[in-house]
Amino acid sequence: MSIRRAIEEAKEALRRAGVREPKVVPTKSLAFGVVTSTSVLEEARERGLDALAHAEAVSERARGHLGGLLADVRAATPGYVNFFPDWWRFSESVIRGVLEDVRSFLYEGLGEGEVVIEHTSVNPNKALHVGHARNVCIGDTISRLMTKAGRNVRVINYVDDSGAQMAELLLGFAELGFDLNPPMGMRFDEYCGDMVYVEVNRRAKVDPEIEVKRRKVAKELEDRGSEFFRLSRDIALRVLRDQLRTCHRLGARYDMLVRESDVVVSGLWDEAFTRLKVSGAIYLANRGSKAGCWVADLSGHPVLSKEGDEVLVKSDGSTTYVARDIAFALWKLGESRTELRFTLWEVQNGRITYISSEDGIPARLGPPRLVITVVDSRQKRPQEVVRYALSRIGVGADRYVHYSYEPVLLSKRSASMLGAEAEGEAVQMSGREGIYFKVEEVLNELVEVAVRETSARRPEWSKEKVREIAEAIAIGAFRYGVLKVDSDRQIVFDIEESLKLEGDTGPYLQYSAVRAKKILLKAEEIGIEPSPTPSGDLTDAEMRLVREISIVPLTIEDVVRTLRIRSLVTQARTLATVFNEFYESCPVIGGGSNASFRLGLVASYLRVQEELMETLGVPVLDEL
Repeated sequence: MSIRRAIEEAKEALRRAGVREPKVVPTKSLAFGVVTSTSVLEEARERGLDALAHAEAVSERARGHLGGLLADVRAATPGYVNFFPDWWRFSESVIRGVLEDVRSFLYEGLGEGEVVIEHTSVNPNKALHVGHARNVCIGDTISRLMTKAGRNVRVINYVDDSGAQMAELLLGFAELGFDLNPPMGMRFDEYCGDMVYVEVNRRAKVDPEIEVKRRKVAKELEDRGSEFFRLSRDIALRVLRDQLRTCHRLGARYDMLVRESDVVVSGLWDEAFTRLKVSGAIYLANRGSKAGCWVADLSGHPVLSKEGDEVLVKSDGSTTYVARDIAFALWKLGESRTELRFTLWEVQNGRITYISSEDGIPARLGPPRLVITVVDSRQKRPQEVVRYALSRIGVGADRYVHYSYEPVLLSKRSASMLGAEAEGEAVQMSGREGIYFKVEEVLNELVEVAVRETSARRPEWSKEKVREIAEAIAIGAFRYGVLKVDSDRQIVFDIEESLKLEGDTGPYLQYSAVRAKKILLKAEEIGIEPSPTPSGDLTDAEMRLVREISIVPLTIEDVVRTLRIRSLVTQARTLATVFNEFYESCPVIGGGSNASFRLGLVASYLRVQEELMETLGVPVLDEL
């Protein structure tokens, strides 16, 4: 049982003491018990009472109604009411709950329903760089969390194989003479991004004809019968295969790969266009720079109206990416009559992935309870246009969530390694300029650092085992590093900092889990069984670890509701720190009569920490 039971017992005691609708939350420190309430303080201020005296009177009345997990209640300055547990009962309740069913302990009551999560969605014209990886790790973590919480999750990767960037890549092959096969030893996604795409953009700066040709190709990409459409599909698939190798290496998996080219020709936009037109949400501009374009009327939006209306269909008849996003959002929400078709793409570790295809099996979604689209903050306006357009045609836009995050910048030091100059302390990554660090490069460097450290620490291990462990350390370090920064803050990526494996890192979690496993293994060898029942007074370190384990379900519940996944990182790190403090001060195997209880505490810690690590995508290891 988590701290929820203590919260409910405290609320009931306060109600019986005369407090209406009391609020109770976990304390910040064990010096103030395990749960506390500010309701009495607020009540005193409203009624003009002496807050501390009122809290003392309420505490005295509430004390007579305690039982179960709570043993005492005390008033504290300026008027808090703090509840202290019966540590034997509280500890036994927490540990027993974890050992009997850790999934129920952590996720019980978090709801059901279908959730659609779109993430990654990188243009198939380049290898993934560390900025893309932030999207992948965020989206995959949300997917893992929602799945553990009991939701029916569908993960979509939207493959943008139409539009300007794809047209620019095609020009490299069709107009500039680039071979369709990369140089020996080079991946196709790296070849397209590092050589072909960059060269086309370099040429475009000095040759205005490139832009004219790009627009022509972009228009032809919406014609399934054109040669450029066929070439685009072939090249995009080759790039996609390489990109997904990187995504899989990071631990991400997908249910559906939806190609934008299939959305364009499926009739989905035609349906969306008709509904927008009938509802009066769009109009045909007849003057000004937007003459001949179909434009979204944003005059009724409190913010977007100040920025001007949005073009959805250009004067040449081609659609903008915002138009295609509206059509796809309609499908993701299960509100479209149009069906997309899918065929089998691959099976990864038992998970089947499908890809959209003109000759596949028709499929529609939901309607799901929630659609989460992970895309960086630079898409805030387009995503809000999508939400507003959906609301104009009567679709529940409240079910459509834009998970925004700030982009990744390169540190001045790292930018200089790529030949770029930074005016300040950081520089924006640019695929067009070739200024970025590829995910594969960073992971490979992390692996080499981990290989050297692991080899020195474990000279008896084979090279194969060292590299296997080093790969897991590298993935843990990378994912943790990307996720530990709040999504509304930019990450300034530094290649040298990323290679550090000590401190506030994923390997710190891995080491703490391995330490717990070693204790359990040694106890098993000598026949000590874990027990949830204390055999004496608990030490401060034991109480802190019990309390930290108990609040994890509350953290998970909050993240399921708010999607603030950094809270999971903070919780995992704090839990590891508290466990390591317990390890240093409380002998387990040599703990005498306390050995079984402490072993139960170690086992509880490990099971909860493993759940958090799995959610964050930090590999759990048996040894280090």
